[in-house]
Amino acid sequence: MMLILALFSLVVYLVKPEAMIAIALVLAFAALPASLHVGKVVGPGVIYSYQVALVLAICYLIPVVRPRFSDFLVPGIFTLAVVFVTVVGFANGHSAWVVIRESQTLLEMVGGFVLGWLVVKGGYLRLATSATVLILWFSAGMAILGSLRAIRLAGRAEDLPAAGAGEALRVILATQTPATAVLTALVAASIIGRVRPALYLALGPPALIIAVLSLSRNPLIAFTVAAAVAFLTSVGWSTLFRTIVVTATSALIVAVTVPGALFLLQGSPAGAWLADQLAAFNYRVLGGVSTSALAVDESALDRLREVEHLNRAIAQAPLFGHGLGYAYQLSYGTDPNDFSTKFYPTFSHNFYLWWLAKAGVAGMAAFALLALTPLRALRRASAPARISASVSAGLLAVSAVWPLPELPVDAMALGLVLGATMAFAAGPRPDRDAGLVDQAPPLTGAPG
Repeated sequence: MMLILALFSLVVYLVKPEAMIAIALVLAFAALPASLHVGKVVGPGVIYSYQVALVLAICYLIPVVRPRFSDFLVPGIFTLAVVFVTVVGFANGHSAWVVIRESQTLLEMVGGFVLGWLVVKGGYLRLATSATVLILWFSAGMAILGSLRAIRLAGRAEDLPAAGAGEALRVILATQTPATAVLTALVAASIIGRVRPALYLALGPPALIIAVLSLSRNPLIAFTVAAAVAFLTSVGWSTLFRTIVVTATSALIVAVTVPGALFLLQGSPAGAWLADQLAAFNYRVLGGVSTSALAVDESALDRLREVEHLNRAIAQAPLFGHGLGYAYQLSYGTDPNDFSTKFYPTFSHNFYLWWLAKAGVAGMAAFALLALTPLRALRRASAPARISASVSAGLLAVSAVWPLPELPVDAMALGLVLGATMAFAAGPRPDRDAGLVDQAPPLTGAPG
């Protein structure tokens, strides 16, 4: 399968190379059956098909866009930091496959950053947006099938018996972060300026389905932070009015749609499934953000324990860290293939403390340069720049509780958004970009 995909990608690259952008996005983010999410084992690491497509897309765009050396300075500095902590990890005798996996994921974020920047500067936003619409609708359908237990998808599926909904299934897919980014962009765009109804219809419903079925609180964090950033950068009576209208309209749609769907589907298997999923969403997401719920939430308690271990590890090597692959806590399982044994000792839900423990203050400075430099877009008057910056801020906030840069695919999604924001922050180049860039951030949607 890996060979077939590689040959297909090579043919596309030779015949219609710009299509590699869409192929990279589809292979990375589409919710595929578990058997189709293929990779090739190379030594202690694994190379996935979407990573090959990502590299090919970048190779095509570089001669088209003709970036300057300075355009690669920010991601280049972070890449050097990743290489350094990778070498430190090997030198300290950490598990080779863990070092490779962590290094590969961080470099995947850099690849996404470069691709996002090139897509904006190369004028391929419409292609990326069209691919995103296709990915979201396909993945929403697959997510529904997955939650109905009709198919086993790549990702994670968890029963939620504690929710009081016996049949509720939490489905976490590769499309979750792009869906969160899309919804976050629509929220920010609604505050900053008008959004074409077609964009709401094309991007909103499938992204919302994916977000709801994931039963994750992370989108709420992204929405809140992005809305606050968008509002503060567009302060005015018109902004306040738009915010009120969007909030009221959204509440009205939910108030009408949810009870209406439950009424129309009552007594049917589809109605029972929908009721279970909504009950689980209300229990885990809406009810799970209260102080009393978080005090007994095992996931939240795990995060607090991780923080204690990480703080001790950071204090031991504050400047340059312990290197990638460092196990800052003990495993608690016995199955060698279970998360508790295989990943738990080196994994943390808080990316920022995790990165401080692995790379120290020096590494954090390199990441801050990569993550915060694009936020210069907030100073620009263009709506796409401020929307992209708002989405970036939302996803960076999510990384404090769900480590996007540590996770394959999620790291690429974060990199894409940061890279697009960086391109908007720089603005058009008079000699090359005038009239070239579409006004829509990739994976986010566009203001009308």
